[in-house]
Amino acid sequence: MLYRGANILILDEPTAVLTPQEIKTLFAVLREMKKDGKSIVIITHKLNEVMEISDRVAVLRKGEHIATVDTKDTNEKELADMMVGKKLDLNIDRKDPVDPQPRLVIEHMTVKNRDGLKAVDDVSFTINGGEILGIAGIAGNGQKELLEGIAGLQKVEKGDIIFHNPKENKPVTFFHKDLKQIKKMAAEGKFHDPDGKKWDFTGLSNKEITRLVNEEKVLFYEDEIIDLRHRTPREIQELGIKLSFVPEDRLNMGLVGNMSIVDNMALRSYRKGKSIFVNKKRPKTLADNIIRELEVVTPSDQTPVRRLSGGNVQKVLVGREISSSPKVLMAAYPVRGLDINSSYLIYNLLNQQKEKNVAVVFVGEDLDVLLALSDRLLVLSGGKVAGIVDARKVTKEEVGMMMLSRAKAEDAEAIKQMMGDKKEDNE
Repeated sequence: MLYRGANILILDEPTAVLTPQEIKTLFAVLREMKKDGKSIVIITHKLNEVMEISDRVAVLRKGEHIATVDTKDTNEKELADMMVGKKLDLNIDRKDPVDPQPRLVIEHMTVKNRDGLKAVDDVSFTINGGEILGIAGIAGNGQKELLEGIAGLQKVEKGDIIFHNPKENKPVTFFHKDLKQIKKMAAEGKFHDPDGKKWDFTGLSNKEITRLVNEEKVLFYEDEIIDLRHRTPREIQELGIKLSFVPEDRLNMGLVGNMSIVDNMALRSYRKGKSIFVNKKRPKTLADNIIRELEVVTPSDQTPVRRLSGGNVQKVLVGREISSSPKVLMAAYPVRGLDINSSYLIYNLLNQQKEKNVAVVFVGEDLDVLLALSDRLLVLSGGKVAGIVDARKVTKEEVGMMMLSRAKAEDAEAIKQMMGDKKEDNE
C-alpha cells in the first residue's frame, strides 16, 4: 500500500497474529504515516490498542453507529459499555489452581502437517486438571496440529499421549467396559469393594459379577493410564475418555453447516440411543439452554448453523463441547469473531471448567488475555516448545521474544545455508 502511494489505509485486525515487538514496529510506522498526512482506519477488538494508537474512535453495535468520541476523552471501560449496550465487567477472575494433578502427559510428540513437513517437533509437556494451560505462538507454529494430534484427528509420527483417567474409588460400569474386560482387569488387581478389599471374582458366576457391578460395589483402585496415540476420536470416546475439542475451523470440523442447532447437539450423543431412532429431546433442551445462556442470535433452534454469524456459530460449538462435562477441554481461538461481552462470557465458562477440575487448554492470539486467563503458558515457536512459564510472572515482551526466538534462529540458519550454496555455485 505504501508503494502504491495510498492516502487512505484501512486495516482489519492488523495485530491479530503479531508479537508485541512487531505491534510496536507497526504502530511506529502508522504514526509516521499520520505525520505525512495519511488517513488510517483500524478495525480492532483490542481496546488497549485503540487507546494507544487512535485519535478518534467510532463505536459500532449490531451494525449501527453508536458514537464517535475523542480517544483522549474516553477509556476502555466506557468503550466496552458502548459496544455492548450495558455496564460490563472487564475483569477475568483467575483463581489459583487447587491441587492440580496430571491429566494429559505429552512425551516427545511429533506431528507432520498435510504437506508432510514437521508442524510439531519433539514436544513434551503436561496438562493438569484444575488449571488453564495457555498456548501462545505466531499463527502457523504448530498450534493447530498439536491439538488435532491429541484429539486423534492428525497422525502422530512419534511420541506418546498419556491420559490419566480419574477413576480412583469410582464404580466400574458396563457403559465403557464389557464383562470380559472387567474380569480381566479384576484378575490384574484393578478393583476393590466398598470396604477396600481387593476383588478377584474367583468362584463367582457372570450373573453375580454383573449384579455387583450394577450395584456399584466394584470400585477402581487407581486412575486408568491410557495411551491415546493411534486412537481415533471415536475410539477415545468409547474408552470413556471425556475429551472435548473446539477446533479452529468451526464449520468444516466442529459443526455440520446444513444441520440445525438441535441436530448439531445430537452429534455427540446419537450413538448412545437404544433404538434406530435418534432421541432429540435432550439435544433440543441443550440447544435451547445454549441459545438462552450464551445469547445466540438465531430465528429458532431449527435454523441451520451455516445461516448464523461467525460469532454465533462459535457460541453453539463452545456451548456443546462444555456441556459434555469433559475431563480435558481444548479450545483453539474460542472467542474469535465474538463481541466483547460474549468473549468474557467464554472466559468465565473456561474458568468454571477449571474450578471443576477440568484440564483446560486455551490457544489464543491476544497475549493480554492469555496472560490474564492462563495459569501456565506454553510458547510454541517453529513447532517446538520455546518455553513453559508462569503466566502470573512473565511479561508480554518476554513471551514475544520466545515466540520469535526459534523463528529468527531458523531464518538465520536458512540464510547461512543459502549463502553457503551460493558460494559453492560461484566456486
